[in-house]
Amino acid sequence: MTRGSLGIAAIVLAAGCSSRTAPLHKLLTPDATGLPMIARTLRAITASRANPVIVVLGHRAAEIRSAASTDMPAQNAPRFITAPDHACGLSQTLSAGIHAAGTYPAVAGALVCLGDMPLIGTALIDRMIDAFLTGPDHPGVLPVHDGRRGNPVLWSRSLFPTLMHLTGDQGARPLIRRHEPDMLRVTAGPEITADFDTPARLADFARCFTDG
Repeated sequence: MTRGSLGIAAIVLAAGCSSRTAPLHKLLTPDATGLPMIARTLRAITASRANPVIVVLGHRAAEIRSAASTDMPAQNAPRFITAPDHACGLSQTLSAGIHAAGTYPAVAGALVCLGDMPLIGTALIDRMIDAFLTGPDHPGVLPVHDGRRGNPVLWSRSLFPTLMHLTGDQGARPLIRRHEPDMLRVTAGPEITADFDTPARLADFARCFTDG
């Protein structure tokens, strides 16, 4: 499926060193079909209405880019960029992605996705985009399951300058705390809190997607 017209960018954060699963890198780990985690994550995002899709690289950038391109149709290929200060924390990776999204004049917002959340589906992404476009004056959209928020998070372009000036390794958490009361909410499943960032969870991922 080709992506739709410009409106909401998707930023995929894939620059971390994966220290909790060392010596394995979680984004390079294959699922039951042999597809690397980062490619599995991107499969759903690139099939969505998000456009452009921007993948932010850093640690082991060449390997992650190669893995991300596994079985990727040419028409769905994302834009790859490298965050020069990725070692300084998640905020620098996010900043690089937001800056890149901001270079597209027609982009009204950005959906920030984590590379290690391959269970996030296209349908959820499109519902979040639809929700935002029906009320673009809101600061963004949060997915919620059983009263608990998760990822991805969609941010309005009006907050791009703030997002680019965050510091540390906690990403946009301070901004979520500040704007959460005014953000739209989309009901989601438990996948919004399911990441794969420990050896045990990587073993779980290796058994996922047996149907391809």
